[in-house]
Amino acid sequence: MSLSGQKPPDRLVPSALTTLTALPRGAGGSDGGAEHAAPPASGAEPPGTPLQEIVRDLFAEAIGVPRRTVHADSDFFRIGGHPAAAARLLARARRVLGAGLDDRALHEAPTPARFAAVAGERPAAATGPAGALDEALDGEGSAVLPLRLRGALNAGALQEALGDVGHRHGALRNSRLGSAGTRLRALAAEDHLLELTLPADLVDLWSHTPLAAELALAYRARAAGRPPRWEGPVPEAAPRARAGDLAPTVPPGSRPAPADARVGRLALDWDAGLHQRLARLAATQGATLFMVVHAALAALLTRLGAGPAITVAAPVPARDSAALRRAVGPYGRVLALSVDTSGDPAFTALLRRVRAADLAAYRAGTAPLARPGGIALSILADSGEAYEAAGLTVRAAPPLLPLRAAALGLILTERHTPAGAPAGIAVTGAYQYDAVGETAAAHLTGQLAALLEAALNAPAAALSRLGGGARPPLAPAGTGEHTAFSVAQSLSGSQHPGHFSPEGPSHHQSVRASA
Repeated sequence: MSLSGQKPPDRLVPSALTTLTALPRGAGGSDGGAEHAAPPASGAEPPGTPLQEIVRDLFAEAIGVPRRTVHADSDFFRIGGHPAAAARLLARARRVLGAGLDDRALHEAPTPARFAAVAGERPAAATGPAGALDEALDGEGSAVLPLRLRGALNAGALQEALGDVGHRHGALRNSRLGSAGTRLRALAAEDHLLELTLPADLVDLWSHTPLAAELALAYRARAAGRPPRWEGPVPEAAPRARAGDLAPTVPPGSRPAPADARVGRLALDWDAGLHQRLARLAATQGATLFMVVHAALAALLTRLGAGPAITVAAPVPARDSAALRRAVGPYGRVLALSVDTSGDPAFTALLRRVRAADLAAYRAGTAPLARPGGIALSILADSGEAYEAAGLTVRAAPPLLPLRAAALGLILTERHTPAGAPAGIAVTGAYQYDAVGETAAAHLTGQLAALLEAALNAPAAALSRLGGGARPPLAPAGTGEHTAFSVAQSLSGSQHPGHFSPEGPSHHQSVRASA
């Protein structure tokens, strides 16, 4: 029976059911089966746009499987979907996506990629803008994509495989062992770390998984003594924009920074309890985790004096085709997501405004792009699957791809258990010393966590009644101050010396959910 109590139409009943004896296993930290993951295959690419990601999550929720097992081209009925699950999916999709989807939608578009198109998604007219992702945290103008290689390594096959992917993807043309920026480190007898340092404007935040998959495919072929057989040529993406349309909101009290501004790094950890509560709030409000954090960030900036019109730079993938989802390159765009916080709305009311604004931008191929500067926010999934390659496993390790062009850029990476439950969020903050400084960056991130806690405790409360909002102190550039703020103290506006463990300009803070 459907959620409405009515029998679904016959056209939603699959003609055949596929029995899954075991679900595919990912490469998350506690997943002991990651070392035996299946090799990369056509149709196994993760979603390539924000709307595809939302639909992927709806598929996983309706069927009751971990979202990492659902790919962009997974057929709903072939991965365990049944009539009751189809009814649940359509009901949730109508609420979450705000789209007029008829009963035939899932029958006609049974994959996340096709369903997103039916729900109104249009291909991106332009990627970029140029300059928003062209600098990286470590290494001037460079991005580091590490790959963990476990198993008996054939160095000759690896060298040939790197040459193969270099010929296929322009971003990797200089990735052969021994070339500048590529190094292989032995961590143990059968455990290596391959680090590829690339010009950051040649890749994006979503290049890492296809890199692991393509290298595994090439290595497997070369270990067998033959060249790799690729799925097809690397496609041409949308043209790159040369400038953005809207300037993101700047942190209140920040200063202009020079073009070569020094960048520091801030590492935080939001524990599983906080992650679970945020996911529950998002689900009950028909929103995503990104939208919840986006709403909290907009509320915080308003309380700090940034005004009611808040614009956040949001890097998102623009890989709407299967070929682009397999590509290594700059196939993303940095959206300018604007929301009006005026009228002292309840947090849930603000979340509805954010959801409407974000969905409209996700759907539109011509949505405004963000200029460099100000605040940036992005949420990523776990690092990805491990790929088997002739006795070797290839898995993407955490990349160094911060948002240098932002005065303060936050990248949230979700972790999940093998069963798909929220297991915590790693937060990486990149801040410009001359614009924000370490103390202010730590204070802002602490207040964001505090405001999220307050919103979780009282989601119907008006923004003026949520805690936090004291203007952060701006330390002189490069003072090296290391200050952390607990959730409770951020709510009250007090400060204390924290537990940052500096690694150069990098610090770490742990945020636990309150009971």
